[in-house]
Amino acid sequence: MKKTFPILSLAAAAALAAFLPGCSTNTQGEDAAPVFLTGSFDVLPAAKSVSSGSALAFNTTTLRNRLKTTGVSSLTFLDVQCEIYLVSWTRLNGGTVASPSEQFGCPIIVPANGASTLTNYEYMTASNLIKPPLDQLFPFNGGIDHETGKSEIDQMGHVKWYGHTLSGQPVESVEATFNMVFFYGGSAGRVEGRLVR
Repeated sequence: MKKTFPILSLAAAAALAAFLPGCSTNTQGEDAAPVFLTGSFDVLPAAKSVSSGSALAFNTTTLRNRLKTTGVSSLTFLDVQCEIYLVSWTRLNGGTVASPSEQFGCPIIVPANGASTLTNYEYMTASNLIKPPLDQLFPFNGGIDHETGKSEIDQMGHVKWYGHTLSGQPVESVEATFNMVFFYGGSAGRVEGRLVR
């Protein structure tokens, strides 16, 4: 499953808020900047074992920097320096307590009219996999979510990237989301990275 989302400058985000929320069809942003960014990532795995001892990471994340118009004489200051991305979580299966938010470094430059690929970038650290509410899935804590009575916790990840153009314009992505099922061990019918049905 592949998610695609545009990355807009802060000015564009403010302009979008001034209109009907979520109704804009301008995927290139509504500011005067001569470039816009888009991104995509493979949402793999679809499930993550909290006992794996490894971070939740996606195989690839691709950020693209595109020109709004042709005929630009110089691309030098239109490169975008990505600095950080933030991942926050909300519950999907009836619970109220979600995993803590985390900030990750993203020290790459996305060239104007080009792309940069992030390989195996983290979306949850291994240490976050053993914090509430996911810690409840371990057998010594009962093995079930106390709020739902289920042996898995479904959450939605919310991701935003932040950076700036080399000319100094701040850039903030539109939020991208993905769903993730967290479970303990090698439960029957489930393989790390995907659901087996």
